[in-house]
Amino acid sequence: MTYGIDIVAAIDARQAERFARELGPEWYADAEQMRSAIAARRAFNAIHISLGIKVDVFPATEDFHLCQLERGARVTLEFLDDPAEYPVATAEDILLAKLQWYRAGGEISERQWTDIMGILAMNLALDLDYVRLWAARLRVEDLLARALTEAGA
Repeated sequence: MTYGIDIVAAIDARQAERFARELGPEWYADAEQMRSAIAARRAFNAIHISLGIKVDVFPATEDFHLCQLERGARVTLEFLDDPAEYPVATAEDILLAKLQWYRAGGEISERQWTDIMGILAMNLALDLDYVRLWAARLRVEDLLARALTEAGA
């Protein structure tokens, strides 16, 4: 289990205005901030105003992002009292993304490391061949090895 809502989305800068508009007045979503973030290949967020829910949106800009989207399982979830089918990333892909974020953050985020250890503890049947392959491609294989050792896997 991790904290917050993170979404990988196949979105480009031309879609920002429509995306912000479609979210509606219940959400804070700045189309210009979205366009800038997408152009810079970094995440942007949308915030549900009354509930204070922050959703981080990561534009699909790398092969790994596209792989995450392809591998996602479609799951029915209720979000804001509206049940719908959503693609949900696999535990393997969430683990890999967390390892990337931990590295990008200077390897100091206690929260990211706790999330990594939680994923390993809750998902004993991970496809470690897949994880090791992508960990090498993402240059986080040393962090994966450390996490697996700490988790006793």
